[in-house]
Amino acid sequence: MNKQMIMDPFQNVVGSGVAIGDMNKFLGSVLEKITLTLGGTFTKSQITKIELKANGKVIYETDGAKLDASNLYLGAAADSTILKIDFMDRKAITANARQAGAIDLSVGSGITALRLEVTISGATSPTLTGFCDVSPPTADPAEAGIRGLILRRHRASYVVGAAGVFALPIPHLDPAGGGTNYRRVYFYAANMTALKTVREGITEHEVTKLQNEAAQKDNFRFPQANLVVFDPVQDGQLTGRTWDTRPIAGVRSAQFYGTFSAGETVVIETEELLPLAAY
Repeated sequence: MNKQMIMDPFQNVVGSGVAIGDMNKFLGSVLEKITLTLGGTFTKSQITKIELKANGKVIYETDGAKLDASNLYLGAAADSTILKIDFMDRKAITANARQAGAIDLSVGSGITALRLEVTISGATSPTLTGFCDVSPPTADPAEAGIRGLILRRHRASYVVGAAGVFALPIPHLDPAGGGTNYRRVYFYAANMTALKTVREGITEHEVTKLQNEAAQKDNFRFPQANLVVFDPVQDGQLTGRTWDTRPIAGVRSAQFYGTFSAGETVVIETEELLPLAAY
């Protein structure tokens, strides 16, 4: 973080509606984090959708409560009026691993328009302001491998009808559709009790929720209620740790399975590290 710059005022901040934040003033920089401040009678749970759009494409989507839970898992401070969209991994152990995912908005990035949309439902006299952590772009050769990567966060939901083991529809999982490169996957679920990943027919992760959380605590993560996290980079390393399902990584098949003790609707949100051209 080289500078902390105030965002232009949000437009249409109303009790129920979509607040619009024009972020074009940050073009030319590297966007590392967005920090929003909520005022009035306005809670994070009343933010029912957040979408960051680059060139009109949704590159980041979540909602207030789910974003807050994932932030707390990663060790962010709890604050009822502050909500952060952090593209970096603050606890990674190398500079490149920390910076991967920050959004390069320099001229050569291909991004010419950036906009944040925040859907508010049921707030009373809400106010919404924000500031951003930005840095200047750099030609440092040591960063060449990560500078073009953007943190994509996409979501899907899945209805689990009963207890059992189910293949889950992780966004962009299928190599036949291009696959993706996962940093983490968040499962907002009350009844998920275990997870398993399979690539090329080989089981790579197979743990219960209890075992998964024990490992994460050893790596200074903070498991949250009703949230199961697949976190292959929990030890702070990036190289060789992300779960890549792209054909260019030599992957032809990939599956993700969840075990459930009862039926429910699961919301799945991803963290993916990809160049803009992959969107």
